[in-house]
Amino acid sequence: MSTIEFMRTHISRNRSVLHFIHNPRTTMIDYTRFSAWLGVTAAILFLPLSVPFSAHAQISADRPGFGTGSATVGAGTFQAELGYQFRSIWIPGVGDGFATGANTHEIGQGLLRYGITDAFEVRAGLNSYVLISGSNSGYRDYYSGTSLGAKVRLFQTPTMRLSGLATLDLPTQLPDAPNDRARQDLRLAFDTDLGDRFQLAINGGTSFYYSAGIQNDRGVEWLFIPTLSADLTPTLGAYVGYAGFYSVRDGIDSDESFHSRDWVEGGATYRLTPDTQLDLNVGTRLGTDNLSDLSIGIGVSKRF
Repeated sequence: MSTIEFMRTHISRNRSVLHFIHNPRTTMIDYTRFSAWLGVTAAILFLPLSVPFSAHAQISADRPGFGTGSATVGAGTFQAELGYQFRSIWIPGVGDGFATGANTHEIGQGLLRYGITDAFEVRAGLNSYVLISGSNSGYRDYYSGTSLGAKVRLFQTPTMRLSGLATLDLPTQLPDAPNDRARQDLRLAFDTDLGDRFQLAINGGTSFYYSAGIQNDRGVEWLFIPTLSADLTPTLGAYVGYAGFYSVRDGIDSDESFHSRDWVEGGATYRLTPDTQLDLNVGTRLGTDNLSDLSIGIGVSKRF
């Protein structure tokens, strides 16, 4: 699962996290410390750019970003993908009210992929340890759960490819783990070349959840994620895209029947070695009035 999408799945749908974010005791986020953290992160990530370029095969990682690539790992190939995500949410106070906000740190984002054939892979998500912090609200932490899935290539030509992906997020019953639902994600991933250096990728699909033993606690969400990427050098790539998630909700924790979340994102990848790729991604949410919602992540993909 991609970096920001995992954040979207396990935070935006999460009742306890949303309650924490809107806690009136929480004050404005310390943006000075955040800016310093961002500068250090960027320096660490792009330090390898001083390494001489060398041409080698593209790593078909499913990170960074909301979208999932159409490529499958090769037969007999094992690939591990890890990352860290920071999310900052700030809601200005009304009148004399205090601003509310929270910082979320997601550590791990583990995804293991293995190619059964060149066109079919199985996947296991180890996911993350999540820490939520606010100025006056202390800390909360939990494990976000595991997932199982598979990706199959449906067809391929020299310039385009279409794959199908199915993922099941398993309910987590550990103490303080708010993900008590099973969630199924089904999507199609399409890629096509636009000349020698540019590619267009489109994800479309749906995800839905249900809570065991609670018949009316369920929801459906549709997604549309177009992404434009470019090969800047033999080892450095960049991308920009939109991600839309459109929910129809019905259940005990629903305040509305329809909900839309719209994001814009961008990022870069750097192939450090023939089998190792680093990534950086940044996303911000649109159409939220005075709400500030920013997500920044870094990660690595390793092929064995």
